[in-house]
Amino acid sequence: MKNKWLHFDIDKENIFGLICGLIMVLLSFAMTLFNNEISNIILRDILMILFLGFFTPFYYILIIKKKNLSVLGLHKNKLTASLTINAIAGISLLAMFISKNTEDIVFNINSFYAVTYILVAGIFEMVFIYGFLRYQFERAFGILPAILITSIFYSLHHAGFQPEFTKLFFVGIMYVTVFYFTYNIFSIFPFFWGVGAIWDVLVNSEAGNQIKNETSFIIAILMFIAMVGISIFIHCKILSNIHGHLM
Repeated sequence: MKNKWLHFDIDKENIFGLICGLIMVLLSFAMTLFNNEISNIILRDILMILFLGFFTPFYYILIIKKKNLSVLGLHKNKLTASLTINAIAGISLLAMFISKNTEDIVFNINSFYAVTYILVAGIFEMVFIYGFLRYQFERAFGILPAILITSIFYSLHHAGFQPEFTKLFFVGIMYVTVFYFTYNIFSIFPFFWGVGAIWDVLVNSEAGNQIKNETSFIIAILMFIAMVGISIFIHCKILSNIHGHLM
């Protein structure tokens, strides 16, 4: 019986996950080469978030591997405990930020646009980074290496829009460690992760200036609609496969 904390057991599925993670990082670095609004929409919003980060893990896990969403941390098990941890951690983090803040905080319509985009992008991070990549790294190396490697990819995926790698590496460790309290994504999203991401982007970083506009809000809404559409498509695909097996 292999040790869940530390082992070495790589297979084709793990390699596929690693390749997907590397593609995510390359897409983010590519944003630094083509730094304009259109290329950002193509590289980040369409290719990274929607296709690679949302469609790929769901299709691969549910359709190709015929597993369920629990492997990605999306399930009802320990939901109450997860949401409690989520809320307490989120409130505590917000209290810490406010206590250390020395500047006036202004929340306006542009801030609302940015928050909407951040939360929709957060769905991608939960599904792909803390769900899919973390799961593949855990299968290959165990929980401890998975925490570190997932955090590295979380940090590097910000290359094209918030290159604060060291800080984000430790932020990633914090989130993925809390995830392991219940193995449920809802232990960190939306409150705990949301407070950290929104405060960091809007208050502590210049990255928020890129998404404080109506265009980002429209893109966020369209991405969310696309995510719903992808979910419906995959659900119908599953039902079609089940019906085909019963025929």
